[in-house]
Amino acid sequence: MRIVHSADWHVGRLWKSISRLDETARVLDSLSEFLEREKIDLLLVAGDVFDTNNPGADAEQLVFQFFRRLGEKKIPAVVIAGNHDSPGRMDAYGTLADLAGVHLIGRPRLAENGGVIELPTACGEKAVVASLPFAAPGVFVANLELGGDASNARSLYAEKFQQAAAYLARSFRPDSVNLFMAHSHLEGALLGNSERQVHLGEEWTAKPQTLPEQAQYVALGHIHRPQRMDKAPIPTEYAGSILQLDFGEAGQAKHFVVVDVQPGREAKIDHVPYQGGRALLDLKVTLPELEARHEEFQAAGWLRVSVVHDEPVPDLARKVRQQLGNALVVRLEPAVLGPPREADVAEDMARALSRKRPVEMYRDFHERQYQRLPEAAVEEAFQKLYEECED
Repeated sequence: MRIVHSADWHVGRLWKSISRLDETARVLDSLSEFLEREKIDLLLVAGDVFDTNNPGADAEQLVFQFFRRLGEKKIPAVVIAGNHDSPGRMDAYGTLADLAGVHLIGRPRLAENGGVIELPTACGEKAVVASLPFAAPGVFVANLELGGDASNARSLYAEKFQQAAAYLARSFRPDSVNLFMAHSHLEGALLGNSERQVHLGEEWTAKPQTLPEQAQYVALGHIHRPQRMDKAPIPTEYAGSILQLDFGEAGQAKHFVVVDVQPGREAKIDHVPYQGGRALLDLKVTLPELEARHEEFQAAGWLRVSVVHDEPVPDLARKVRQQLGNALVVRLEPAVLGPPREADVAEDMARALSRKRPVEMYRDFHERQYQRLPEAAVEEAFQKLYEECED
């Protein structure tokens, strides 16, 4: 059986006042061509199909066209909701999507009510897919426990996730290809630096070691950096996002996962790059270099431009954007005059080694100042303000 694992489409994303819908359409068109050309038996989409829980009609149309195309080619799909999706809306879509062989799961369910789906495939083998859509901490941990000892609540969250996965895995069968899919944050995963921070604190993570060993492959969504979770007992991968979603992901290669597997056999894993998205690039140039190479830079992708100059440049952003319409962020970077001081080098090294994002540094400050962590809404407001200032 040949399976493709994708995730984190974020269809309808509006970023720095730019719609990414055309890019997303090209990527999904390329993906559907691959599914048809390579005779893929099953598609798994591990959440965050849309960028908001109330997507626009153009975003919905793009997704529905993609799945209709799959239905016409008799390629089944199992799709779960992520934290950006509306669980109720996804379940409602599913009442019609089933007719095209697309199984949408919005909320965590009992195995017999859609939490586990058995699918015949074109290759003649059956797939058993156990799915766990995104569930906020309150779904697994009662409100009273959330308000009590924090460390106990975090531990309980991981325990409840493990119990839910083990319960669904009881439906796996030795004569079928057994697959587990979830939209969650596993301990040790490397972030893509564009995920919604209020849902990604290390305090709410499941442990990869506790994933069900009966599964032959675990398909994950939620983390935007593609990666394999080596501590899991079976092959387990985050497919990552289909586009570089902001400059925190600049330079990250994006791919989907191709899984070749038979009942009772070890899965073979391959990765195929997505086609059609524009790269996000950090560009450091002088003004003369920008003028000489602006046509080359114009074709490079979405840019964050740092102009190296030894004095302020009036109206810098306008001057750069006149030559580079794809420059989304423009900054002035003072030229280095003479060798750097030893103290400055030490400070830069310490900052690089810390690898903390601004929202994490704010969280540390708040805890020192007020002896408690900031509320999730405050963190989200900080992140939004930071992004506006950076822009």
